[in-house]
Amino acid sequence: MGLDQYHQKRDFKKTPEPRGQIHHNQNYLFIIHKHAASHLHYDFRLELDGVLKSWAVPKGPCLDPKVKRLAVHVEDHPVEYGSFEGIIPKEEYGGGTVMLWDKGKWEPLDKDPRKAYEKGHLRFELNAKKLHGRWDLVRFKKEEESWFLIKYDDEFAIPLQKYDILLEEPNSVVTNQSIDEIAENYEKVWSSSEGGLKKVANPKSRQKSLSKLLPSDLKESSFPKKISPQLTTLVDKAPLGTEWLHELKLDGYRIIAFKNGTSIRLMSRNNIEWTEHFKNIVKELKKLPVKKVVLDGEIVLLDEHHRSSFQLLQNSMKGDKDYPFIYYVFDLLYYDKYDLKKRPLLERKEILEYVLPAAHPTLRYSDHIIGNGQDVFEKSCELNLEGIISKNINSSYQEKRTKHWVKVKCIKRQEFVIGGYSKGTRQYFGSLFLGVFNDDKELVYCGNVGTGFTEASLKDVFEELQQHISKENPFNSEPSSHKDAVWVKPTLVAEVEFSEWTAEGKLRHPSFKGLRKDKKASAVHKEKEVKNKTNPKQKHVISLSNPKKILYKEDKITKQDLFNYYDEISEFILPFIVDRPLTLLRCPNNYEKCFYQRHYYKSTPKQLHPISIANKSDNELEQYIYLKDKNGLLSLVQMGALEIHPWGSKIDDVEYPDMITFDLDPGPDVPWEKVVEAAREVKKHLEDFKLTCFVKTTGGKGLHVVIPIQPEYDWEEVKNFAKVFVEFLEKIDPNTYITNMAKSKRKGKIFVDYLRNQRGATAISVYSSRARLHAPVATPLRWDELTSNREDNFYTIYTLPMRLKKLKDDPWKDFWKLKQSLRLKEL
Repeated sequence: MGLDQYHQKRDFKKTPEPRGQIHHNQNYLFIIHKHAASHLHYDFRLELDGVLKSWAVPKGPCLDPKVKRLAVHVEDHPVEYGSFEGIIPKEEYGGGTVMLWDKGKWEPLDKDPRKAYEKGHLRFELNAKKLHGRWDLVRFKKEEESWFLIKYDDEFAIPLQKYDILLEEPNSVVTNQSIDEIAENYEKVWSSSEGGLKKVANPKSRQKSLSKLLPSDLKESSFPKKISPQLTTLVDKAPLGTEWLHELKLDGYRIIAFKNGTSIRLMSRNNIEWTEHFKNIVKELKKLPVKKVVLDGEIVLLDEHHRSSFQLLQNSMKGDKDYPFIYYVFDLLYYDKYDLKKRPLLERKEILEYVLPAAHPTLRYSDHIIGNGQDVFEKSCELNLEGIISKNINSSYQEKRTKHWVKVKCIKRQEFVIGGYSKGTRQYFGSLFLGVFNDDKELVYCGNVGTGFTEASLKDVFEELQQHISKENPFNSEPSSHKDAVWVKPTLVAEVEFSEWTAEGKLRHPSFKGLRKDKKASAVHKEKEVKNKTNPKQKHVISLSNPKKILYKEDKITKQDLFNYYDEISEFILPFIVDRPLTLLRCPNNYEKCFYQRHYYKSTPKQLHPISIANKSDNELEQYIYLKDKNGLLSLVQMGALEIHPWGSKIDDVEYPDMITFDLDPGPDVPWEKVVEAAREVKKHLEDFKLTCFVKTTGGKGLHVVIPIQPEYDWEEVKNFAKVFVEFLEKIDPNTYITNMAKSKRKGKIFVDYLRNQRGATAISVYSSRARLHAPVATPLRWDELTSNREDNFYTIYTLPMRLKKLKDDPWKDFWKLKQSLRLKEL
C-alpha cells in the first residue's frame, strides 16, 4: 500500500502528524494509538515492509479469547508515527486527540509474515507495555478491509468479565496522561511545519502533568555553568541482568547542551564550545518549551543506511554549509530549577522522554532496551554498528569514568595521537605514526595506519599536519621505518579502527576513520577491556532490580527475601524442576495480582531456555520455558514468579511422564484431619498395587500424593490409569471422594483431581512458594509427619529453611531412586 494514501489524506502544513518515509530496515515495531476522533477507537499498528500496517479497532483490544474485535484495515502509516502523541486539528483528517496507548515489539509466528498478511491471517506474539502473548488478525473472506483481532488462549488471556484492560489501563504509556490531559497539554506534539514543538497553549497544565513524573523530594538548585560528561569503561561482555539498560553506540560527537532562557551552549567532552557548528540543533533547542535544561547526548550525521557516520560528520566541519545534524539525547541532567544528576538513570530517562518532542527529526530520544544485553550486542554487530553502551538503571550521573556505564564494541576502535607521518609514494603522505600516552605521560608508539583515507581526507589531514611540524621524535622509542618520518607535535588525535593488538603492543589491520577535534591528545590512553567477573561454577550471576519491592504486604516479604529463600534451598528444589517444561505464576507487584506464563518469548531472561512442543490441537510448535540450573531458578525471582508448576515429564522425553500426581482438594467444610485420613487411604490402595508414593502439602488446604514412575507409558495411558484409580476411590467411599470438579458438588467431600496427569497439565513443585497470604511453601513430608493439626505441616519461605537444617535427611530422598512400573498390561 505504501504511504501515498497517507500523504494524500493530510495537509502537513496544518496537521502535526509526521510526514515520514518508508524505512528499509525491519524492527517489528508494535503500536496502539487511542484516538478520540469523531468516535473513540483504537488504532492497532504493526511494522511490516517499512511502514506501519494499521487497523482501526472500534472497541479496542480484548484479553478474552472468546471475544472477537472488529479491526478495519486503514491506510499504512509511517514508522515515525509510532512516537506520535498529540492533537490533530478538528478540521483535518482524523481530527482529535491521539494517545500512545501501548508500545513494544511484535514477533511473527509465520515463516513469511508478508505472505500471511496477503492471505489474511497474521499470527504473532506481542511484547509491549500492556499487551503480551499470542494474537491473531484474521480477514473476513469476502470483505477486503474487515478483519478480526483475536487474543489467543494462553497464559495472558483473561475473561472480559474479570478484567477489562481498556478500563484498568486507560492512560498513555509515555506520559501516563489521560486523553483529557493530553488535550489540555497539546503543545507536546510533533510539528512538521515548524520542525519542532507547537507553541505552548497551557504551560500550567503542562507543568501539572510533568509534576507527576518529577519526584516530590527534589530541591531547587542554581543552573550549572559546567558539567563534565560521565564516561564509559570498555568491557569484554555486555552485563547481564535487568538492572542494566542498553543503548546503541553512536559514531558522533559527545555534546552536553545547556539551555538557559534564550541562551544555548553546546559543549564537547573537553569543555570546548561547538555552538556555532551545529546551528540546526541550536535552532530546535530554542523551540523547546522549557526555560532551563541541560541535556547529554551525541550529535551525528546519518548515511544512506541510516547509520551514524563519523566520516560524514568530520567532512561537515568544513565550510558554512548547513547539514541535517541529529542530536540523540540519552540523559537529562537539569530541568527547570532542579538538578537531576543524583536521581536514578531510568527515572531521568522517563522524564527526558516527556521533555523531548515526540518523533522529532532533529532532537531524538535515545531509546534503550532493558536486559538481554548479549542479544542486543549481537544484533548491533549484525547490523554493522559500533556496539552498545550499557548503563545501570539505578545509577546517578557521575562526572567521571565509571563502571556504571560500560561499552562493548563489535570491532576494536579508539583514538590515537599522531606523532608523525611517512612520505610514501602517493601524494601528501604514506601513513601516520600513532601512539598513546602511558601513566608516565610518555607517548608510546603503537604502529602506523595507511588505509582508510580518501583523496580528500589525505589532503585535509596533510594540511593539518603542516601546522604542527617538529624536529623531535615525540615517542619514547624509535619507531620502525622511521628513517623517512616527518615528526609532528603530539596534538592531533585520530580515530582508528583495527582488528586486534599484537603481543608487542602494535595495531593489526588498522584503518583511519577521521580526526577527533573534540578530544585532547593528553587524554588518549590505551583502552583496556575490563573482564566481567563470573562465578567459576556458573556462567551467569543474577542481580535483582528493586530488591526491596514488597511482594507479600502483610508480612513485608520482599523480592530479596524470596531470592534468599531459593538461593538457600536450591539443591532441594532443582531435581524436581530442571529440564521440565514450566508454567510460572508471575506476580510482579504483589501476590494478589498475578498471571500465568508458560511460553518462552524473546524478552524471557536468558538464564531460561526454550523447548519446542507441538500443540495437540493443531500440531503447531510452541516455545515453552525450562531451566537448567540454579541461575535459571533465581532468574524466576527477577521475573516476579511466585509459583513454579512443572510438567510431569522431562524435555528429553516430553510425551512420557515420570510421575503421577493425585490432588486431594477438600470442600470448604472438610476438616484437615479428614484430608490427612484420605491421603493415608490413597497411600494404602497404591501400596496394594505395589506402588510407593510420597506426600506433600500444597501451601493451601489440600495435599498431593505423588508417585514416581518409569517413563514407559504416554500421557493418555497415564491419565486413564489415574482416572480409573480415582473412580475406584469414589466407588468404594462416595461419602468421602468425588470426581466431579464442580464446587457445588464438593460439600463435605474431597475432590480427587486426576487431570493433573494429562498432557500440558502441571502441579505445584515441592519447595515452591505460593502466591498466598504469608508466603507458604509446598512442602514434602514423610508420611509419619502428617498430623491432624494443619499448623504442624504448614511452612513458609522463612520457616522451611529452618526445617531443612533440623532434618537428618531429605523426606523425599528415595523419590528418584525408585524404578516403578505401572504394569498396565496387568490391569
